[in-house]
Amino acid sequence: MTTNDRTAIINDRYELSKRIGRGGMADVFLGRDRLLDRQVAIKVLFPEFAVDPNFVERFRREAQAAANLSHPNIVSVYDWGKHSGTYFIAMEYVHGRTLADILRTNGRVTATQGAEIASEVAAALNFAHEAGLVHRDIKPANILIGSNGQVKVADFGIARAMNAPTESNLTQAGAVMGTATYFSPEQAQGAQPDPRSDLYSLGIVMYEMVAGRPPFTGDNPVGIAYKQVHDKPQPLNQIVADVPRPYEAIVAKLLAKDPKVRYATANALRDDLRRFRNGDQVMALAAVTGSAPATRAGVTGSMATTVPMATVPMAAATGSQRSLGRGEVPPNGLPTGASPQARYYEPPPSRTGWYALAVFFALIALGIGGVLLFNALSGDDEAGSNALRNYVGMSLEDAIADLDALGLSYRPVPEENTSVAENVVHRTDPQAGKIVVEGQTVYLYYNPPKELQPVPNVEGQTLEDAQRILGSAGFQVSEAPVFEVNDQIAENRVIRSDPAANERVEQDTVITLVVSSGPDQQAMPSIVIGQTVDAARAFLEAPPYNFRVAVTEEETTRANPGLVIRTNPPANTLVDVGAQVTLVVSRGAPSADVSNVVGMTEGEARAALVQFDVRVTTQDLPAGDGNDGRVTVQSVNPGQRAPIGSAVTITIGRAAAVTTTQATTTTAPPATTTTTTAAPPPTPAATPAP
Repeated sequence: MTTNDRTAIINDRYELSKRIGRGGMADVFLGRDRLLDRQVAIKVLFPEFAVDPNFVERFRREAQAAANLSHPNIVSVYDWGKHSGTYFIAMEYVHGRTLADILRTNGRVTATQGAEIASEVAAALNFAHEAGLVHRDIKPANILIGSNGQVKVADFGIARAMNAPTESNLTQAGAVMGTATYFSPEQAQGAQPDPRSDLYSLGIVMYEMVAGRPPFTGDNPVGIAYKQVHDKPQPLNQIVADVPRPYEAIVAKLLAKDPKVRYATANALRDDLRRFRNGDQVMALAAVTGSAPATRAGVTGSMATTVPMATVPMAAATGSQRSLGRGEVPPNGLPTGASPQARYYEPPPSRTGWYALAVFFALIALGIGGVLLFNALSGDDEAGSNALRNYVGMSLEDAIADLDALGLSYRPVPEENTSVAENVVHRTDPQAGKIVVEGQTVYLYYNPPKELQPVPNVEGQTLEDAQRILGSAGFQVSEAPVFEVNDQIAENRVIRSDPAANERVEQDTVITLVVSSGPDQQAMPSIVIGQTVDAARAFLEAPPYNFRVAVTEEETTRANPGLVIRTNPPANTLVDVGAQVTLVVSRGAPSADVSNVVGMTEGEARAALVQFDVRVTTQDLPAGDGNDGRVTVQSVNPGQRAPIGSAVTITIGRAAAVTTTQATTTTAPPATTTTTTAAPPPTPAATPAP
């Protein structure tokens, strides 16, 4: 199955149309369920991962975990199976964008918008946590914002049951799974999953939504993980001067290194976010000021006993000789003029009699907030913003010309719709009348022509101009151009396109541009990933790259020893010819010494072998044997090293039950046995007559 196979049929039920996304281990296609006649999203595992039982198990578990979670804020999974040598998941198609896409377009959102999104994510997490699952990979790319404003959480591929034992090499203890930028300190240290770990990740997302960047970044996941464990985030008020103090307090509480300091549940977080949106004092502030917030009917003050945030400072001392900004912490640990109880924030001023009226209108606004959320995220009321005109029913050419004149970015998206003529726009994203800002992309969905269309000639154009020309002709352009060294064509100019200029293709064909990197740079080739280190080194050291190659090793279960995992700089990055690059090579799965567990109980043995996949068999023992319930044999000899997560089988003795008859026979004297088994002469009537 290829991304260009527009009519691929899976299991005679699902028809694929086009690829709409690509993840770390799967492609996502827009499809149609031919049985129920509805649009679906089909996630198809990359064939190279379909032969790896770890990836197949993770893929299966994503389907199973999400299918068991029916909630309006969780993407529904309908089906999963195997087809043409690989695996697929059929799930709900959410028309909209990921939060990651929105942040790439807008840079950031307001604190109010961030709180609305976080509240919906918290609702999804609370439902999953109550079902016994921890998501473990909350990040903007896994948060979908529908065009109707609904927020949905996706990708339960590495979700794990709370307190679950080691599972099939997939999530072994001590292994780190998730995305380094967003996982919690305890995840970085390989601890057991905990609902509060998801809340930390959501705190990272809330920070990024307002700041425009996550709190911790680095050159590699290891460096980021170290910061998650040891570093403190830069205070939000140093990045966004007008960030509301309650929002900052909520984020600070979520980003506590100690899970006990965070909110106890996702529902508790959601309650505080509601208070923030209503204008109430939030628990995150009340916990450090010693004052309980006003409560409403049905809302308790259960968080009033939250551990103070003394261990989670949001600002650091930078010198005692300068004036301190709002929320910053001087060397004594207190904001200027604050009492010892108010370690980070002063409580907001008391409100007057109009407060109840304001609350009434706030509650009404919340009722329609979900529908307006997506529209609000498409822009704001700052200078340079515009209300989008209505392009529905307009020809694609005219709509593009108008957007060009307005200086707005756009992207045509071919989408078959027989209710309008060919090359006519039938919907836009965002919708007409919504606010758009400079730099935001307007998606024009139009009915593509049935006949093949010639690819415009963009050779010699700048990358930006070529993208605009192809877009105006109705073609989609690959987001990742291919760079090629060329001493005849200037840097950033198009050398050729694929398909080539003037070739007639279907309108929804994605055009890849080959762009000159100039005479002295080459794009780091992705082809070396998965090759042996010797083959990759030889390839990179030869022309046209002439790179100087260094090699580092890394323990991993994702690749066999000696194979390249990744490169530094990453694949497709422009690198000076002859520069030094690094190949990160698999050392194989990390290993550890196997402990001697013979004589231990099963629980003790599992604790001693926590880094391995413990499997249990039983051995029958005679009644009264001293090894009853204890390990008699282990499959790997004590002291031997074995890959972390590999299987270690222990045999538990099970002694036969001691019956009453056995006890009488073995303990009673012979005379007693004779007396109890022989019927006495005076009572022959006790025996039934024949």
